[in-house]
Amino acid sequence: MRTLSSFVIAIALMAAPAASAQPLAPGKPAGVHKAQMTSTEWFVLGGIAALGIGIAIATSGGRSTDVPTQTVTVAGATGP
Repeated sequence: MRTLSSFVIAIALMAAPAASAQPLAPGKPAGVHKAQMTSTEWFVLGGIAALGIGIAIATSGGRSTDVPTQTVTVAGATGP
């Protein structure tokens, strides 16, 4: 069973690139398109920016840096 599975996987890996290869026409561009920014991309970039700002605010702590220090005194009784 293991040998059969290995054989099927090996054939599938060798056949996949050959099945999807399309010959290019000589002298023509290879399917390169001009990049365009549509409204969807701007919404995604705005959402990422808002998420980054929200994380920065959440991790800032929301308190001032001059926190008063507290002193701890320990009282103990000594025996005879």
